[in-house]
Amino acid sequence: MSANTTTNPPDYVFASPLGFHARNVQEFFRHHPTPVSSDPERRQWATPDSYQSMSAMFLSAGDTPGAAVMTNLFIINKSRDVDRICPSCHRIYRVGEGPRAYAFFDEFLERPRGGGGGAVEVEVEVEVDKKTMEEQDLSGACCGPCFNALSEEDWGENGCEGELGMLLELARKEGFVFRRARMGEERETGVKNVWEKEGSGSGGRAS
Repeated sequence: MSANTTTNPPDYVFASPLGFHARNVQEFFRHHPTPVSSDPERRQWATPDSYQSMSAMFLSAGDTPGAAVMTNLFIINKSRDVDRICPSCHRIYRVGEGPRAYAFFDEFLERPRGGGGGAVEVEVEVEVDKKTMEEQDLSGACCGPCFNALSEEDWGENGCEGELGMLLELARKEGFVFRRARMGEERETGVKNVWEKEGSGSGGRAS
């Protein structure tokens, strides 16, 4: 751990029992940029033409701040090898990683890249099942409930009832609320699943 280890994360991220989430996606990547993949199929997503077409798609339902965030997340997740920000809850993670709380933000940033393996090439010890890892690689959704929120299905469908129950119990034990975003939150931030401290009403708000 570096000598600059701090207890509190910067303002553009917040902590939950799952790990760290981007409160402000643009600010997070300004301070912690991740390299674009050298793979041609991934790299093509980082071109101006791809950004323009994806922006038109996401903004077609309304020119909102949240739509702009979703555009950026889509391009980032498709053009990186393993670094992801969940487009549903904005959790920062790598393909193959499961939920894990960290005491320090620097500890999280300096976590080692390990072995990995499976359906996609990963650089962490695989902590999730094959189906979840494939979805992390494809859409960026970090877990079943976050995938369901993106696909606008009811929580519990696609066999993730147990995973949802685990997240809700984890939230309860740690003094958090895990819930679906309200319409205004989603329009402003793009977030669909919200983690917030009980009584705060603000933990999962991002921009």
